[in-house]
Amino acid sequence: MALPAGFNPNDMSFGNITKRAPVIEIPRNTSTYSSYASSGYSYHESLWSRFNNGVASIGNWFAENAENVLGWTTIIATAAIVITGLIYIIGAWINEGFWIALVMAVVACIGGVIAWYIAALVIVIGVNIIMYGFRLLFWNGWTLLIALALAVGGWLYAANASNGYNYQPQTEVVTPVTRTYRCTAKVLNIRTAPNTSSTVIGTLRKGQQVEVYDTDNGFAQISYNGRTGYVSLKYLDRM
Repeated sequence: MALPAGFNPNDMSFGNITKRAPVIEIPRNTSTYSSYASSGYSYHESLWSRFNNGVASIGNWFAENAENVLGWTTIIATAAIVITGLIYIIGAWINEGFWIALVMAVVACIGGVIAWYIAALVIVIGVNIIMYGFRLLFWNGWTLLIALALAVGGWLYAANASNGYNYQPQTEVVTPVTRTYRCTAKVLNIRTAPNTSSTVIGTLRKGQQVEVYDTDNGFAQISYNGRTGYVSLKYLDRM
């Protein structure tokens, strides 16, 4: 079985044959950030400089080890494909016999090669994007702080937008307060307005109970067949 491209079996690394490995050129940050703070008569590197250089060192690690990460990820994917194929072949041998296992071996080899090429393509693209992205994220202290600020800002915006989208204003339902009265007249007219000259829309009989919503000008406001009506308070007794 051929070794993965770029793999050096002498030191088990992928760093000595860089020209053959499918890794894009990731830039290294060779700048040194220096600022000093005085303490009496001595000067020492400021906390910001140490933080800046530390972040750049982390980013350089991603640039320098991209090939190794790609190589080991490829080996792990290859091992997973081979082990999966062997499990299927051994299972077929135990359950179905030698000839079925032989057919499964041929199918597993063809499928394994196809799966390996697909996995290799996905791994190459994924590792390059991830390692290059982390290299830029950890370029220096400013890039890391800006990225963190953007991430926190985006999270807060999404949280607020989600809350605003789900917000449903609650409508307060006011139940009108009524009082129960009983009609004392033999026949009591129900009118459209609180006066004796308005149109009669119905009548109440003696002993009939009604719910009074309000009173106005000696008349009681009631509900009659879905309409607002008025009857004289003189002929109503409160229950």
